[in-house]
Amino acid sequence: MTNSSTVTMRAILQETYGSPEVLQEVDLPRPVPGPSEILVAVHAAGVNPTDWWNRAQPRTIDRLPLVLGWDVSGVVEAVGTGVTLFKQGDEVFGMLPYPYGVGSHAEYVCGSARAFAHKPPSIDHIQAGALPLAALTAYQALVDTADVQPNQRVLIHAAAGGVGHLAVQIAKSRGAYVIGTASAAKHDFVRGLGADEVIDYRTVDFAEVVTDIDVVLDSISLDPVARGRSVAVLHPGGTLVSILPVAIDPEELAEIAEHGIRYESLLVEADQAGMQAIANLVETGALRAHIEATFPLAEAAKAHALGETGRTTGKIVLTMEGTVKGQIAVKVLRAAFEGGDSALIDRYVRPEYIQHNPLAPDGPEAMKAFGAAWKLQFPDATYEEKRLVTEGDLVVLHSHGVLVPGTPGLAVFDIFRFHDGRIAEHWDILQEVPATTANGNDMFSTFNEPQIEAAGRRRFTPYNKKLVTDYVRQLLVRKDLAAIDTYVCTDYREHSPNIPDGAPGLKSGLAAFFGRYPQLKVAPQQVIAEGDLVAVHSHYVDAPGERGRAVIDLFRVQDGRIVEHWDASQDVPETSANGNTMFLTPGAS
Repeated sequence: MTNSSTVTMRAILQETYGSPEVLQEVDLPRPVPGPSEILVAVHAAGVNPTDWWNRAQPRTIDRLPLVLGWDVSGVVEAVGTGVTLFKQGDEVFGMLPYPYGVGSHAEYVCGSARAFAHKPPSIDHIQAGALPLAALTAYQALVDTADVQPNQRVLIHAAAGGVGHLAVQIAKSRGAYVIGTASAAKHDFVRGLGADEVIDYRTVDFAEVVTDIDVVLDSISLDPVARGRSVAVLHPGGTLVSILPVAIDPEELAEIAEHGIRYESLLVEADQAGMQAIANLVETGALRAHIEATFPLAEAAKAHALGETGRTTGKIVLTMEGTVKGQIAVKVLRAAFEGGDSALIDRYVRPEYIQHNPLAPDGPEAMKAFGAAWKLQFPDATYEEKRLVTEGDLVVLHSHGVLVPGTPGLAVFDIFRFHDGRIAEHWDILQEVPATTANGNDMFSTFNEPQIEAAGRRRFTPYNKKLVTDYVRQLLVRKDLAAIDTYVCTDYREHSPNIPDGAPGLKSGLAAFFGRYPQLKVAPQQVIAEGDLVAVHSHYVDAPGERGRAVIDLFRVQDGRIVEHWDASQDVPETSANGNTMFLTPGAS
């Protein structure tokens, strides 16, 4: 148990060995970097076979409780004494020392600075988080150990797997002729990586169709018989590199040597030079990880279960993208308004913090005072976070606040802007929840949870952001109701209390709204997107000369159509406690 002054982080902990269900999300003390170490705010971390092997039983690590994970991609939060390679704010990726330097399946991790390299700018953290352990294994096997040369014949077992699909690309970058084994369904994928031949291991015995091999990368052979088949396809002077942690007795080693074959058993090592070589391959376009699926940190058990099926292609990645900033935002709000640990505000709010809530002055001390006064006025208030959207340095939090028990409460949107890992600016909008709605929905529910972390869903973030931006411009800025036909699905779900469900209901509701305010002007200020969800922060002015309203619209997009919408609106007051507007500070986004 940690004391109230301890800065904590979320992590995936196991206290016993067993099935994926032993993995639990917990709060642990955030580590502090020692000499020659860096503290990394993890954005993404790969999940590898060694993770589920060590979860099920002690393999390379025999200690509990245990936080798994060796792959890391993230941002340097702090540096220890003597570190000169990195500074706070640097984007890095690397592998924690294997096997004992485990622990990246958490929001923060410490590791030797020399285990990391600068993240290639051409890839995101999910790509970078997939690479370290698997790519280092392939690189150390093929380059450092086997010294693959142009035109050599290289056989890669499980060529569609985590290590295998990267090994194919690394071998091709060395000019080798590459043969891979994979199931028939994955042949096109492996050929797309550059393999010259692919063998269906389920229907063809590779030992009968392959000869004169220079190097075998073996990730499948657990016994002498299986290894013997790989030895049989190597010519004298060839190299067999096993990446499995299995024992081999002296008699078998002697027999392999009698065939003139060099046998090596590789245990991957943390290696900055290797990470830099991998970064260089990424930057030249020669190496890229295929992502089978991503899961949020809290769903690590699902990631393990998928990996253990043995049917995945490429890599599985846990993502904390947005998680760290989002959780900081939640913790700071709770510290301010629920009477929590005020030290969190000192830790996470910048001294020059800019406040756009018209009732609250600027600065962290003003946040503390305002929150304390609010707590005094509403001692029984409760807050429930519904949705979190993160893009870059911006976090949108959609919440239901009930100030007095038994009342409908408030629909609340908060927007936070981070700078160097701390909150620099804040906007919010609060709207009273009415007793009834035109659509029968409340202002918070959803027909099913947005899956911003689901496999492939993040790839659509730019598309969804553009779609909603175009929709808002056509519908709200230009007041063209035809946008509804173009962008909105027929069974559209509406959570604004005054507008019916469905595309026809939306069209009739907005037609009446535009008729009531013929001089309405809508000026979008910020658009923030993540996966399915897109938030638009706008200034609505019903008629010239009015101060107008601050509005946040939150849209959900699926299959190229808007399927759901939430919003909140707040009048702009005549005066402000901080001298700021309720809208975007020029140059701050």
